[in-house]
Amino acid sequence: MPGGKPLAEPCDVIYIYDGSFEGFLCCVHESVYSRELPQSIVPEGELEPTLFGQRRIETDSEKARKVYASIPAKISKEALGLVRNIFLSCLKDKELATLRFLLKGYRIGAGIMQMLGEADVAVLLKAERHVMHESHLLKGFIRFSDYDGFLAAAITPKNFVLPFIASHFIERFSGEKFMIYDKAHQAALVYRDRKYEIIRPEHIEFPQASETEEKYRELWKRFYDTIAIDARYNPKCRMSHMPKRYWENMTEVKELLKQ
Repeated sequence: MPGGKPLAEPCDVIYIYDGSFEGFLCCVHESVYSRELPQSIVPEGELEPTLFGQRRIETDSEKARKVYASIPAKISKEALGLVRNIFLSCLKDKELATLRFLLKGYRIGAGIMQMLGEADVAVLLKAERHVMHESHLLKGFIRFSDYDGFLAAAITPKNFVLPFIASHFIERFSGEKFMIYDKAHQAALVYRDRKYEIIRPEHIEFPQASETEEKYRELWKRFYDTIAIDARYNPKCRMSHMPKRYWENMTEVKELLKQ
């Protein structure tokens, strides 16, 4: 990437890319070398009607590699980690927000990571904290079911958390076969034969739970109810520690959604 002060003037164009991380890096390459700041960067298929011009940015592995290498070289390794994490976040207009951060980072260098009051930095750090917090919560909220020796669970996170929770569950269930299906992003973490991969199936339908599995679910619900202390019943406190949007996939409380 060029040194010095990147000249990126706002322009009336929207970048369209394939939605991949490599594709986004190619959008960064286009912005830097064209010296322009697009109105938006949008994955193909998600563009809404607009009067702005559009430019399709093709994914080029060599361009993506150069941009990827430039981030730790021109800014810092921490900046690269931040960029990777933000790409997996649910931050609105995350591509443009990340581009603005990078353009400023190329000019300032590693010091940008300490500029916590800078809007282009603060918005990314806040989004990264949200990703990490949700990943942490789901390590405790995921509920597996046993389907003839294959463990499976479903989640509906706001962020794409599968890469962040993979090592935790692989360590816990290293001798098992399991799958965590992210319904929100239509992706699945699959672990078998001591290897894992993240795939994007068109559709996954869980089989009917066996009688044994249903008994285990009932035991888990009974345990949850048994350890509850009636005198300390506090639904607001429960929802602060166990947000309601996770309940649909939690065996012990999802029935409460029907009440």
